[in-house]
Amino acid sequence: MNLAFDFAHPWLLVLLPLALLPLLRRRGDTLPFAAVALLPDDRAGRIAARLLRACGALAIAAIVLGLAGPGRSHLQLLRTGSGAEILILMDRSASMDEPINRTSIYAQNEAKNTVARRSLTRFIEERPNDRFALMMFGISPLVSMPLTGNHGAVADALDATRIGRGLPDTQLDRGLIAAIAQFDGRPQLARRAIVLVSDGGATLDDDARARIAEGLVRNRIALYFVYLRSGPLSPNLNATTPATGSMSAEAQLHRFFLSLHTPYRLFQAGDADAMADAMAEISRQQHFPVSFVEQLPRQDASRACYAIAFAAALLLVLARLAQVRSWQ
Repeated sequence: MNLAFDFAHPWLLVLLPLALLPLLRRRGDTLPFAAVALLPDDRAGRIAARLLRACGALAIAAIVLGLAGPGRSHLQLLRTGSGAEILILMDRSASMDEPINRTSIYAQNEAKNTVARRSLTRFIEERPNDRFALMMFGISPLVSMPLTGNHGAVADALDATRIGRGLPDTQLDRGLIAAIAQFDGRPQLARRAIVLVSDGGATLDDDARARIAEGLVRNRIALYFVYLRSGPLSPNLNATTPATGSMSAEAQLHRFFLSLHTPYRLFQAGDADAMADAMAEISRQQHFPVSFVEQLPRQDASRACYAIAFAAALLLVLARLAQVRSWQ
């Protein structure tokens, strides 16, 4: 951790010489006496006077330092524990606003976005040592929160997905490629994973497949596909794989993910409990030793300066109240 102090307003330090003013001799508070030689030696009084002058100098210096804004910047903290770097890639298409596992047009189940948001929020809260990022995709990918250890900010960004309506299209290939790119050029401090939460698949061309496969290998990323089923008409990806020509887009996507040379796991969720179970299993699988350096906000020390100034000024006030101002 960096222990060097700096100042937010260093130009105010030019006022520090004002702290010398209380050290100057002044005769405005002296009392006349007919014969000074008759006065007894007052060693305690001389010491008290010097201490009071020092308190005055200290009060002025502390005020000036406080105004200059002392503190410590560029602080770093090494965190260790069990966790990972996890990017949540969330489908924000219009279909995510529809009820999960709808069995009829009269079903009143929660929206898939609501179910996913609740489980993901709990997942983030239960992993204090992880670094999270949040991306949404529809027509185009959107980085809601880059990789950070600030879980509150990630949770707030996730909560914001409930606002507004979903987008009319699902460009999963663009979203997944953009998610992989978030790890480019970053030192690998822990295991990496992308949690793809979607209720549909996409037909990927050869170029997109190659870029996704190469990016996952390059950045050593594990992929989890949490597939939210809309009802009995949604394809069961765990069923026996049919011929390629008759496969749904979701099944083709799953089959491509199985061909990857990086870890991949499918979770199918037809209700809120299944979604919660899927996130709990991902949490169990992503528990590895991790250590990373966290950038801390600037630590301001102005309050300590003002506290010292207040204590010194209080001593001066008390001494002033106890001072003899007249022989009468």
